[in-house]
Amino acid sequence: MSGNDSPHRPEPESRPDRDRTYGPAAVAIVTIALTAWPIAFNLGAYGVVFYQDVFQIVVVSTVAFAIVLVRSPYDGLALWFTRIALAAPAVWLAGAVLLFDSLGEAVDNVVYSLVGLVIAVVSIPTVLRVLVELFTPGVQMLENRRVLAYAVGVVTLVAAAGFVIGSNNDAFLTCDDFKIAGSDQPTNCAAQ
Repeated sequence: MSGNDSPHRPEPESRPDRDRTYGPAAVAIVTIALTAWPIAFNLGAYGVVFYQDVFQIVVVSTVAFAIVLVRSPYDGLALWFTRIALAAPAVWLAGAVLLFDSLGEAVDNVVYSLVGLVIAVVSIPTVLRVLVELFTPGVQMLENRRVLAYAVGVVTLVAAAGFVIGSNNDAFLTCDDFKIAGSDQPTNCAAQ
């Protein structure tokens, strides 16, 4: 009997539904977490959302919108809600240029910024849901809901950590770290 043939260790159970769900869902979770982290960190460190973060939300949601146009996992009202939620960031950006002549002026407008924040809060989880649904076809809806709830929880924790670390960047980074990275130095960065 070899070391691998231990009578006390049971053979791993095959779970095809779980295997089909968690690998692709992990890709979706990582993708959205990588989108949420810098937005939350910058908001915590600088008190603003940078233009590149706005563009990142617009790009991710627009790509998801294009995917849903080609292959939608939904019907009826869910499809219309999803399309609107995914198109909204690009429409918001176009409105910023048309109404305010620039993204900077639009973001300086409190009402327009709040509308953008609401759109982002709806759009990002919708992108996550679309990615999970598209990556895990054929998995029972209950399992998809569980994976989706887990994914939203993980991304929320990552964003919260990004905001807290950004707000308390002086405990993690020095002013030189920001300078070397080519970033402005937050007002609360730690001097050497």
